[in-house]
Amino acid sequence: MRYFKKRKAETKDKRKVKRTLYFWMALLPCLLCLTGCGGITDLLKTEQESDMSGLKEEEDAEVQGASGEGARAVSGDALSEETEGGQEYRDIEENRVEEGSGSLTKSDLEKRREEIGLSQADVIGLQESQAGNYYYEQLGSNEKILYVECYQILMMQEEDILLTATDAEQLTKVYQCVINDHPELFYLNGYTYTQYTRREEVQYITFSGRYLYDAEEVARRQDAIDAEVESKVSGLEGSDEYEIVKRIYEDLILSTDYSMDSPDNQNICSVFLDKKSVCNGYAKAFQYMLNYMGIPCIIVNGSANGGAHAWNIAQIDGAYYHIDTTWGDPSYYSSAAEEKEGAPDIDYSYLCVTTAEISKNHGIDTAFAVPDCTAVSANYFVREGLYLYGYEEEKIAEIFEGAKAQGMSAVALKASGSQAYRELYDNLIGAQKIFDYFGTYQADGEYKIAYSGNEELYTLSFWE
Repeated sequence: MRYFKKRKAETKDKRKVKRTLYFWMALLPCLLCLTGCGGITDLLKTEQESDMSGLKEEEDAEVQGASGEGARAVSGDALSEETEGGQEYRDIEENRVEEGSGSLTKSDLEKRREEIGLSQADVIGLQESQAGNYYYEQLGSNEKILYVECYQILMMQEEDILLTATDAEQLTKVYQCVINDHPELFYLNGYTYTQYTRREEVQYITFSGRYLYDAEEVARRQDAIDAEVESKVSGLEGSDEYEIVKRIYEDLILSTDYSMDSPDNQNICSVFLDKKSVCNGYAKAFQYMLNYMGIPCIIVNGSANGGAHAWNIAQIDGAYYHIDTTWGDPSYYSSAAEEKEGAPDIDYSYLCVTTAEISKNHGIDTAFAVPDCTAVSANYFVREGLYLYGYEEEKIAEIFEGAKAQGMSAVALKASGSQAYRELYDNLIGAQKIFDYFGTYQADGEYKIAYSGNEELYTLSFWE
């Protein structure tokens, strides 16, 4: 923490008062460079073992089965290494190979498909029900069929169900699309598949989810999640879309601590039930709640400051905005109590920003296209009247007076660009004009205020 002492006061009543600016942890971006948030993209690692007993086709007994699996579809963080800044990390379980059932014929497998709702007519109906889901719509026609098959199997918590596809490599992409569209699949830990071959040519593939909990436990957790979400959204009826997004952003940040301690930190249970999570849990919970309220919201897979990361894009009043709930939580980048003392509980710098802004320190995974976010009307600072084009003295005075009238001890501002940010910084901090608006007398006679700045997003926060 650095100290800045104000020059002799410009006003007579404060002439003998020593004023101090506290610079909080050398700016937010610097802090973020020291930390990481691995743990998002569900990746696939497969193994093949040959000559395993498998499916016997009724008319040809030469068909043999070999299995591979999604190595827990490794929810991203398993691929991260621990770093000095605290990278998310989890040991990877050893890859297991699942043997196919030697007693099932192709007719048996097809019958089983129909029993769980995968008849030809069912598949058509499932495709209609999934139409409009963001990642589903990015798939080709055959991939969409595979998507709804996997979705139905996972929803039913079934195992060893015959797929129409014979190319296992499609599963990586399609499975990622399914889990990106469906944060309610909190009970998954990846998937396994079994390939059945004849003369080294794949004839059939069966698919199984890898489930964290049995059906009874899933139902119990879903009831608890439903109750939690209902309590969080009560009172939001009648609010406009921006207000709903903002209040959900605030609620998730205030009720969740950034921590890798939760065993469910890659899914929504960590946020709604354990109250501690990592970026993937934050992003999925935010998506779950916005979709619950009828606001389109997707997961964005990517990276931030060299580590894997996940956040969201939401559609507000017809326009798209990036939202990073994880980076809005000060517990993400500061764990020491002395670093957070008195600091705002919420950082609004990443509430509804453009692609150009988020790209300054986030990298978007190019495996899937995401909407280009250019609108600013629902940006937090724009909507709240905290957006400045430079050192606008009258407006700044009005902002701080309004904050004091509401009993607020913290104020955040956003500049329109680098030049406006520099003008704000030079006046409020360099010339210490902030003391004309904000600050508190200490027991030792000092007049103090703390602040943090984000030069990448042009935001300044002050708190007494």
